[in-house]
Order: sequence, then structure tokens, then C-alpha cells
Amino acid sequence: MEEMLISIRGTSLFEERSHKINHGSDLLQFIHTSREDGHFNDVMICVDGKNIPASKMVLSCFSKYFHKMFTTEMKEKYKDCVEVNGVDVESMNNLVQFMYTGEISINIDSVCYLLAVTDYLQMQSVKQLCIQYLMDATSPQNCFTIQVLAERFNIPVLSENNNKFIIKNYPQVICNDHFKGQSKEVATLFLQETHKQVSSDLVYTAVMNWVKFDLASNESYLEELIKFVDFHEMSPQMLTDVVSIEPLLRKSDADVDKTLKVFAYQMKNMISPGKCLISLGGTRTLNKVMKYDLRRNEWSELPDLPVGRRLASAVVVDGVLYFIAGDLQTGGKVTATNIVHRMDLNKNVLQWEKVASVMDGRYAASAAVLNGSIFLFGGTSINNFILYSGECYVTSLNKWMIVASMNDRKSSFALVSLEGKTYFIVVLVQLKKSDPLYTDRVYSLSGGVSPSVVRCNPTLGVWENVAPMQIARIFFAAVVLKKAIYALGKVEVL
Repeated sequence: MEEMLISIRGTSLFEERSHKINHGSDLLQFIHTSREDGHFNDVMICVDGKNIPASKMVLSCFSKYFHKMFTTEMKEKYKDCVEVNGVDVESMNNLVQFMYTGEISINIDSVCYLLAVTDYLQMQSVKQLCIQYLMDATSPQNCFTIQVLAERFNIPVLSENNNKFIIKNYPQVICNDHFKGQSKEVATLFLQETHKQVSSDLVYTAVMNWVKFDLASNESYLEELIKFVDFHEMSPQMLTDVVSIEPLLRKSDADVDKTLKVFAYQMKNMISPGKCLISLGGTRTLNKVMKYDLRRNEWSELPDLPVGRRLASAVVVDGVLYFIAGDLQTGGKVTATNIVHRMDLNKNVLQWEKVASVMDGRYAASAAVLNGSIFLFGGTSINNFILYSGECYVTSLNKWMIVASMNDRKSSFALVSLEGKTYFIVVLVQLKKSDPLYTDRVYSLSGGVSPSVVRCNPTLGVWENVAPMQIARIFFAAVVLKKAIYALGKVEVL
């Protein structure tokens, strides 16, 4: 004890130090080793006649089920051996091991049962691991099973994650046998909860996939489920190519037949610029406008142009037809004009209206649409002077603006638009954003006796030559089909 009298008080002004050491890992290792050595185990968990040694304190720490058992006046509080029902020996042993080591393995075969056990034993830490595993492992093959688990164990976060997965992967979900094999009650609830979050085309596909999977049993429910489909919101292609030829719908009762008549009427009367050809202007039919319906294979008249002219330009922007500039043919003389008219083909009542005029009157110019704006280049002026200037019409502003002029004067050439990076002739091209030269580009195909092709970056205002056509053309047309450009029409011999 004499050593205790030794002191260094008052010998230094060194400041006091406080220490806090995290010895949780040392404690965890000690109790784990002690349990294996048979020390400090004050209870046996009996599962299916087999005993698992443990400490009441450790069990209570990780499981609210055991905490309540050992801290309230339950009979098990005073027992050295407690029986746990509804859990198999292997799972109980793994969970006790987790309590002593902090380690546990979860796989696709065990996660559902482990979730149920941890919910029963109120082991929130392992239950949360199971929930995260299920969220990460969600697929079209198991999303309906996961939804059942979320509802049974009242896990809103799992249910929300599952619903988001279904909407994001709807086409894959409804084409999987896991969905097709669901009961009528589950399929009905699924359609009820999702039909407003996805397209009507997908809802229709879901209904027909489920019905046809077990046609003998499910066909009688078609009338009830088809009510989730809004045929008025369907794409014209789906209505025409799929719905109109579905024999199951024709066999159904009056309600479904009534619905079919509704969409049939819609198809018959639909005006879609993408489904028709429009002819307007010209030398002998200056004012006449005709529409050719590709579906019905017939021509019909549209309202006459207020001011007829020839060699004008025509484009369609968001279903609105624009007829731009042209030659008035006044008194037999060629007269370039700057008049622009438009007609909204989306409206029930069709009529022409005058909009902002182009800045330079011209005819035999060419126009194309890029990102909702109209680009107009070249042509011949009111003084019969061939132009190389260009203009851009911003539809939202109803205003024309000057853009980069071509390097050479051009008339009677072609201009079309196409998205893509590849260098095409007569094209407005949009490069990928990852490309260092990303911008919108305008390509122009020469007329006259030159086969040259030039392109322009409207943003930078720079024109440059690209690969020429193989054949020189004049007074020709150019069209786009599946990202390829075709030049059609008169050939001029060099």
C-alpha cells in the first residue's frame, strides 16, 4: 500500500484528458465465447424438443418478444427453459447466433420465412435487413408475392417500393406468367390501382394477357375487366392493328360492343397528319386543298386557300399545316410573295388563318421543321433574284427571324428533317448530347446541275459541304423513312 502514497500532483500544468473507448466488439466477442464455453447461460430455448443455450439479457436486447417475456410477470420469467413455437430449430439457432455475432445470411429461398420469424420475435434489426433484401430483389417474377408480404406484415415502405417497380416495369410485369396466373380478385385489384398510371394501350394488353392465359376460366370476366380500358385514350395504331381485330371483344356482350362502336367512330373520324397526305397549291389548282386518307383509301376536300399560289413551301408542326410564301401568278406574271397561312388539323372545324409573313418574299424555296420551328432557305425573290438567305419561324412567338445564309444561292432544292447523328443528305440532324459537336444541323440538297450537298449548324451559323449525291437533280422531292433519306424526281444531266 505504500506505493499508493506516491503522487506527481503539482508537478506539471499538462491538461486533463477524458477517454471513451468503444469496446462493443470486445464485449460481443466475450459473450459469444462464453456462450460456446457454457458460461453465463441462464436460459434454454426449447424448439421442437431441442435446446439452444442463451442469456436472458442478450435475448432481451435484440428481441422485444423475449424482453417482454423476461421483464414482466410472465411464468417464463422464472423458468430456466422456455418453449418457442412457430419457429424451426435452424432459424432460431441462426437468429441466436446473430444476437451474439452480428452476422446473418439472407438468400432468396430464406428471406420470406425469415421475415415472418423476425416479425413474430420482434427483431427489428433483422426484419429491416429482410425488407431491404426484398426491395433489392424485386422482379416481374415475384412482385405480387412481395406485395402480399408487405400487406401481411404491414410494411408500407416495401409496398411503396413494389408499386413503383410495377409502374416502371409495367410491360415486363404484365407479360410475365406470375401476373397472368393471378386470381381474378388480384388481377382486378391490380388493374384498379394501376390503370390511371400507365397508358391505355398497356392496360388493354394487361387485360387480354390475363384473360387469354386461362381462357376457359377467365373469358367470362372480360366484360368486367375491359372497363378499366379507356379506348378514347388509346393510340390509333393500337386501335387499328390490335383492338379492331380482336375476336374476343366481338363475342362479348352489349356493353363491350358499345365500347367498340365508340372507338370505331373515333377511328373513322380521326384527323391525323401522320395518317394522311395533303395536296395544295400548284399551277392550275392554286386554291384547292385535298386530303388523301390512307386508312379509307379516299380523297376529300379541305377548305380552299385564301390566297392561292404555286411553288410555295408546306410543312406540318404539331398537327398544324403551314403554307409559306410562293408565286402569286398575278396577271400572268411571276410575283414572289411573303404570305403565310396555317390550318390546325387537330380542330373539328378546319379553317385557314393568316400568320406572320416571311421577311423576304420568295418562291421555289424549301422548308423543314426542327424542334418545333420552321426553317426556310433559298428560293427566288420578287426581282427574280436567286436567294441564299434563310429564315426561322418560332411558332410560339409567331415571328420570323434571320438565320445563317447559305454559301451559294439555291432554288428548287429539297430540305427535310431527321433526328440522328449520321451524316445524311437534305436533313436537319440532331447529334447526341455526348457528342462534342452536339447541335442542331441543317442539310441542303442542291438543285440545278449540281449534285452537291451542304449542311448547316443553325446555332453556330456555319455551312459546310458533305458527300454529294450520286445523281444531280432539279425540281425534285426528298423524304425520310426510318432514318434514311430518299431523293425522288427529275434528273438533270451534267
